[in-house]
Amino acid sequence: MSILITGAAGFIGSTLAGKLISQGQEVIGIDNLNDYYSQDLKRYRLEKLIKNSNFTFHQSDLTTITQTRELIRTYRPRTVFHLAAQAGVRIPLEKYENYNNSNLIGFANIATTAVAEKVPNFIYASSSSVYGDSQNFPYTESENDLRQISYYGATKYCNEVLARTLALNSQTRFRGLRFFTVYGPAGRPDMAYFKLISSSLLRKPFYLNGDGTVKRDFTFIDDVVKSCLLLEAQLEKNQTPFSDVVNVGGGKPSSISDLIETINSLSNHKVEIIGADAAVGDVNVTSADTSYQLELTNFKPEVTLMTGIDLAFKWAQEKDVSKKLNEWTSW
Repeated sequence: MSILITGAAGFIGSTLAGKLISQGQEVIGIDNLNDYYSQDLKRYRLEKLIKNSNFTFHQSDLTTITQTRELIRTYRPRTVFHLAAQAGVRIPLEKYENYNNSNLIGFANIATTAVAEKVPNFIYASSSSVYGDSQNFPYTESENDLRQISYYGATKYCNEVLARTLALNSQTRFRGLRFFTVYGPAGRPDMAYFKLISSSLLRKPFYLNGDGTVKRDFTFIDDVVKSCLLLEAQLEKNQTPFSDVVNVGGGKPSSISDLIETINSLSNHKVEIIGADAAVGDVNVTSADTSYQLELTNFKPEVTLMTGIDLAFKWAQEKDVSKKLNEWTSW
């Protein structure tokens, strides 16, 4: 049986698809190729996938329920990895409909279709943003009093509520993955590490929101993909009805100042920093308690920030990438 990945041109989706393809799995990729950030970067990721005979790509919009139903009914996947979403907490209010369309309508369409068509496993991207600005460090999945401070985080929490409800009296197992600041080669150009690396290589200034003391639980992409595969394998062992959420994070927060120092240590050019106001919706610290994932899979993310940033930096220096950095970060 095939595996269906939504958001297949995205950072996590494309990397996960590549790993599954290398294992000989049949992968169906779906993406609407929106313009939230560079479509050229998304096509760059897809080019590496469509060369494989066991990868099929569909440009499709999950807000169109008829298209969603047709895809699920055609391929009858054993697992849906639903990774498509409007990401980020900083888009302006007049564009919040993007959150509504992708994170609410799109999620509801594919999740209800998965239940109706009896897809065995439905794994979806949640986010550390559901914890809001909680001071209960590290964040645990059992925390009940969750108060999101961004609209994005609220939509992700809505996904968890919908999944938990849909799982009742269903033959589909649900699992939400609360991702913590995923980074690495071919990542999202709206993220600080990508912009900093680009600033270093292009000799351009970096606009720092706040004073650099905010901390993020940086989680390297290879660890995230390994977590996805192990958590899928474990999910299949559970009897229905079933729904849970799992933190996917490194558990070792680093500040933005630490990130800047790390990138400067890898470059012969010190990034010029220009101060800017702190961004609305940004939390001060994210920190994952990884004990539940460790219990389920005997694994937790382990790549250090220095190692992960070094790999991302080397990727950005590749000839076919470096010439695109300015375009990809000018969104």
